[in-house]
Amino acid sequence: MPGTYPALETRLALVSTYTPRRCGIATFSQDLTTALAEAAPDLAVEICALDRDGLDYPAEVSTVIGQDSHPDYRRAAARLAASGVEVVVIEHEYGIFGGDDGAWITGFATELTRRGVPYLVTLHTVLSEPSWTQAGTLHRLCRDAAAVTVFTETARTLAISTGIAPPDRIVHLPHGAPAPVADNDTSGEISPEVRRTLAALAGRRLLSTFGLISPGKGLETAIEALGRIAEEHPDAAYLIAGSTHPEIVRQSGEDYRDSLMLAAKQAGVADRVAFLDSFLTETEIAAILAQTEIFLTPYRSREQISSGALTFAIAAGRPVVSTAYHYAKDMLGDGAGITVPPEDAEAFAGALNALLGDDARLAGARQAARRRGAGLRWDAVAQRFAEIVRACAAQRRRSPVPASAGEPVQPPRLQLKQLNRLTDAGGIMQFGQGARPDPASGHCVDDVARLAIVAAGLCAEQPQALRGAAPHTWLDTSLEFLRQAYDPTAQAARNMRTIDGRWLDEPHSGDHVGRLVWALGEVASAPAVPDKFRELATDQLMDALPAVRNLTDLRSTAYALLGLVRIPEPTPEFHRCLERLDAAWRNTATEEWPWFEDQLSYDNARLAQALVAGGARIGDAAMAGRGLKALDWYLEQVGLGPAVDSSQDRLRLVGNLWRRKGSPRPDYEGDEQPLDAAAAAEACAQAWRVTADDRYASGARRSFAWFLGNNRLGLPLYDAGSGGCRDGLRVADVNPDQGAESTLAYYQARLGLTRAGLVQ
Repeated sequence: MPGTYPALETRLALVSTYTPRRCGIATFSQDLTTALAEAAPDLAVEICALDRDGLDYPAEVSTVIGQDSHPDYRRAAARLAASGVEVVVIEHEYGIFGGDDGAWITGFATELTRRGVPYLVTLHTVLSEPSWTQAGTLHRLCRDAAAVTVFTETARTLAISTGIAPPDRIVHLPHGAPAPVADNDTSGEISPEVRRTLAALAGRRLLSTFGLISPGKGLETAIEALGRIAEEHPDAAYLIAGSTHPEIVRQSGEDYRDSLMLAAKQAGVADRVAFLDSFLTETEIAAILAQTEIFLTPYRSREQISSGALTFAIAAGRPVVSTAYHYAKDMLGDGAGITVPPEDAEAFAGALNALLGDDARLAGARQAARRRGAGLRWDAVAQRFAEIVRACAAQRRRSPVPASAGEPVQPPRLQLKQLNRLTDAGGIMQFGQGARPDPASGHCVDDVARLAIVAAGLCAEQPQALRGAAPHTWLDTSLEFLRQAYDPTAQAARNMRTIDGRWLDEPHSGDHVGRLVWALGEVASAPAVPDKFRELATDQLMDALPAVRNLTDLRSTAYALLGLVRIPEPTPEFHRCLERLDAAWRNTATEEWPWFEDQLSYDNARLAQALVAGGARIGDAAMAGRGLKALDWYLEQVGLGPAVDSSQDRLRLVGNLWRRKGSPRPDYEGDEQPLDAAAAAEACAQAWRVTADDRYASGARRSFAWFLGNNRLGLPLYDAGSGGCRDGLRVADVNPDQGAESTLAYYQARLGLTRAGLVQ
């Protein structure tokens, strides 16, 4: 039996160089992507890759920016926003973006902000004295960022002191190291060249450096230092492992590597310096570190604020001798190694002698490295990173979208008095006489399923906002009711029950079964729901899947699909529902009537909502597009058509007399039902989440405004005093009764807009 389902996926895009491009940022982003897949399966990660060589990228790369193409930056941001990406992370290093000091990335960030997509920035370089253009670029990039992450507290201090972003938005999050390195796991594949090199160095006291080679690495300092300790430590050898950085090769070929070989010869240690010209895998790095006694980072610049190589070495428990750049001082300050001034071979040699000549000190440094390295595994770092991303996504869902989507709706203060009145120990009473519950109406699966969905959403509200309501109790009651209603032998469910617990019908298929599945999917995946309820809902959903196969009505199919779309792995039942709904549209729709049926009846927009959600869930743009076409047509039928962003538009629903294909719309079509207004609001919110099209944000808000009085009669159906919703909009007035279906419809609409970030 599967475990509890995680929350609905949040689409996350990393903007970075990416493999097969060879650079440290590309490796970092690949490692982070891999770690997130394991640590945070609720985050669906894709890559927006910076490219300048026309590389062939893996499937996770959804968007490519030509590094030296200015228009590509804004185009890529627009494409990500339109595709439904909810959060973007920009891996920042000056050299990987176009423009002066990488300035073009600021246009990308501006476009994201304009389209309401929050973004984070990870700073791989923080300069203590940036140039005017460097400071300006970073300030423009970070000023609108939801958060800025840095790898050390020193980097955070520098970021604050240079005014990059407000202190409360700058977060210290360590650089990660992969499990094979941290665990000294060398069981994976290792190339013959690496094996031969390590075999040749066996029995030596190995010093090593790995990573892309460039003049900034200061490797000639380490070579000179080796020459200075050669007599005292004749068994010491130095391995320089890694390819030359592609940008250095582009500019000057292998001149730098050749200069290092010459330096080794001049220092008299050519036979003790080994070069391994290879772009290393994690397993190969683990093998090198497993044989290493001391790791070296003789970098030239004091400004360096991160180093993947140093992170990996410490995670593997290796003592380090390094020059005193910012990151090294932070990482080695507790005894994991020794730092010396940059480009000082004599001091570097002294540090090597201090460790190689003192077994106790070397062992102490090894223990300190292991202690520090324990918190650097990618799985732990990825979990913390995921928390930041989730908070950013939640902020987007709470925040109003751009003004072009219409004025944000400010819903009334949460008032749950009527829900408290309607609910009892057995469920929720169907009807009310005014605001007074009618016990004789009993309970039904349809309303209890709606109660479960609303209760799951209310779990995310602050306790003070609930004002005595108990969504956890409602969840407990609802799940028990739904469990008793479902009959696994009949693969169907009862629906109607008296208030004293007597079932009034036998198990059968119908809308109530679809709503039961919908509710279980919502509860099983809602992030704020306590684990015990998510586990119960998960188990019940698995038990109820056979009943989905018996559904034939389009609405019951759509309801079930809205629940199944919430779980992480599409089931055969999900695909069956989606195919049935899509087939109904393709078989019935015409240019004049692009709809699923030959009539408009009740809860209409749920059909379009389910097809949009299902098509988007499996990445079928054509299928989702058919759902959007149906929704667009339906919005025209209910007053939210081509001029959807006009302040004059208001929702006018198809009433309970329904409308047939080919029949003109009469002046009055029966009472307008709150469940239809909720369906329109949530369908538009779903379309907004998929397309980021402002028309749908506006449609969602105006549909919700129907409850508050922006309707045909200008009368509110929501009762601010009780928190209930009146049962319908009649010819000239409103139905004063406040039953479960109507009241829950209001809260479903409200919570749906909240989840999409369309209310304040």
